[in-house]
Amino acid sequence: MAAARWAAALVTLGVVGLAMGPRACDAQPVVLSNYGQSRLSLKPYDWSYLRVDLPASFSSITMNFATNRDIPREHLRDLPRSDIAIICLMIANPPIPDISDYYLDNLLSNFLAVGSFGDMNNHSNLAQCIPFQKNTTIVLTNDQISPGVWYIGYFNGLGSARTQSKMISRGRARSVSTSITVEGCPTSALWGPYCNQTIEMIACSQFSRYNNSRDLLGQSIDTQRRLSTRENNRRISFLSRSNHPIGDQLDSNSTSLVGVENLITCAISNDSLCLGLGDMKFYFFDIVNLALHVKITAANFGLVQRASLICYLRYNALPQRVLHDYSGDISSAPLVIKLPNIGRWYIAVEILNKTEMNNSTSPMLDTTCFSFDWQVTGCLNGKAGINCSWEAYVLQRVPKRNPSVPFESYYVPTDGRALLEDSHFLLEQFLSNSFYEQFAWTYFLLDVPQGSAGALIHFQLKSDKELNYELYLRYGGLPSNDSWDYYANRTSSSNGSIFFSLQNSTNSDMDLSIFYAKEGTWCFGVKHPNTSNSQTYISVSLQGCHRNCNQKGVCHSSVDESGLTFYSFCTCDRDHGGFDCSDELVSPNGHIRQSVFLIASNAAAILPAFWALRQK
Repeated sequence: MAAARWAAALVTLGVVGLAMGPRACDAQPVVLSNYGQSRLSLKPYDWSYLRVDLPASFSSITMNFATNRDIPREHLRDLPRSDIAIICLMIANPPIPDISDYYLDNLLSNFLAVGSFGDMNNHSNLAQCIPFQKNTTIVLTNDQISPGVWYIGYFNGLGSARTQSKMISRGRARSVSTSITVEGCPTSALWGPYCNQTIEMIACSQFSRYNNSRDLLGQSIDTQRRLSTRENNRRISFLSRSNHPIGDQLDSNSTSLVGVENLITCAISNDSLCLGLGDMKFYFFDIVNLALHVKITAANFGLVQRASLICYLRYNALPQRVLHDYSGDISSAPLVIKLPNIGRWYIAVEILNKTEMNNSTSPMLDTTCFSFDWQVTGCLNGKAGINCSWEAYVLQRVPKRNPSVPFESYYVPTDGRALLEDSHFLLEQFLSNSFYEQFAWTYFLLDVPQGSAGALIHFQLKSDKELNYELYLRYGGLPSNDSWDYYANRTSSSNGSIFFSLQNSTNSDMDLSIFYAKEGTWCFGVKHPNTSNSQTYISVSLQGCHRNCNQKGVCHSSVDESGLTFYSFCTCDRDHGGFDCSDELVSPNGHIRQSVFLIASNAAAILPAFWALRQK
């Protein structure tokens, strides 16, 4: 079953060319969605979330926040943390505010300088926050932020005491009203933040990831499709080839052991792609499962040596000359992206004069035509890794019978070697073998369902001997030594993120969690020696609160203001606070002292009270 699912198509090549044309003067963006909330009341140390979905066709989002607080900006730095109220914006998962001095200083510095969320182009994967102000209007366009799920967090008071139970809540309640408008272009022929540019689309395939996607690997296609466009007749070749080894990546010993799949090759012939006078044309492809690499090449480039064909790639958004994820001169060498993320990738191509590549002005060149193609390559039969020599398994989610929080569940492999009734499985029976390298890799894939971005993924390894495994975790792609989101072994971890925790680990145990895990596909790779005589049981689960609030509080579940996402949080006892109640706010001796002082103060009030009564 796992091999069958792994053999499902990795790519939706709904390849589309977007040719920038003249401006559409009469086009106006249309409203795609509206959200309004008249009043959200936040008690001291209270917080809430709001989920906002931005479709791929959105052009801009306008957010209006009106609060009952208006503090002069020059006084913001003087406020105590308990009196700071902020609004945070983050993609894919609910934000958790960082309370470090460095973060708060940067937050206030950016807000005082910019007055908004700052440079969203460079920090789209980080939480961006602003303090409460009387009236704040923020407009973000599709060349600043990517489409997808975004979360707005409202926080009244920061610090570890935010989750501490209190007999008396000291502080001021805050209220905020929110109005959000999402606009988009009325037709697919228009593009841009203001829908003032016309585009032309060319489809290689009408294939959809939801329409029996595994058929894509089973077919042997070598066809040519002719599409009529307004410019000319364009010829597009769409190919899928099975068990085609990559000679420059596999040696003679390994080619007989693995099958490598050149999943998609889409080529546009020499008479179809023509650029000149600053033209920039766009294409996209969808990767719907894990892939090895994307390779983009150009041929028949007929310009003189002083010109270059520049290719830009950007994940989930249109690339620009100054804003992209990858770029390269494909007139001289192919552009290769290793282990690309699952999702939509956009390609932009333009011609630049080599002497003017650092100049923002458009190159003055004659129209030139050339061949252009890209390949997406993956592995077959449940294999993964750069040379398709490692094992990869799909984990299925098994909901718990009596969950204490929504979406609480655990994951087990789908190949029958693990029972659905068991929440853990023996790791060694799934590990890869290799005779050529000192270490091997084994990959496991799991899906976090929609609406559960407020939960956490919990990993636990227990071995009868000393653990010598390393875990690499990545969202939407295969992890490697060079590409990962989180890393951990039994002695260290990538603990620079507030969304990741490695706690209570010993020589034979590992316990790690990813807080507020993003919805979608996660992959964790186990790097291990080739031989192992130990028995290690691993459990992977989707839970509510971290370590059940460390037995210092109670786990609660709530729903965001849109009603689309559940999230869990701890209500700690009077002595503890923090995200998981791990911060001791009052020591046992301090608690005794506070009780003694409280009793003594009450006793001291008896004599004045008696005297006041006598004196009426």
